[in-house]
Amino acid sequence: MLSEINTTLNKVNDALDVNVSLPTPNDDRLAKASAVNFLLGTTAFCYGLLSKKKSYCVIGGLSVLSALFLNEEIGRDK
Repeated sequence: MLSEINTTLNKVNDALDVNVSLPTPNDDRLAKASAVNFLLGTTAFCYGLLSKKKSYCVIGGLSVLSALFLNEEIGRDK
């Protein structure tokens, strides 16, 4: 999915004459990003539950979802 997004963004960049090189992360970087997202997401979610702040719960939930999508991206490449 990341390669598809990069391809689409490269086409848009070419059409707009913008010279931007997009990174292509390897599986190790994706795994580290997923672990960090999961850790920070669960921390923010738990803090939101304890402090009764819905915004932290939403941000934490989105971060955990991001971690899950990154893990799926790693599995898809293999």
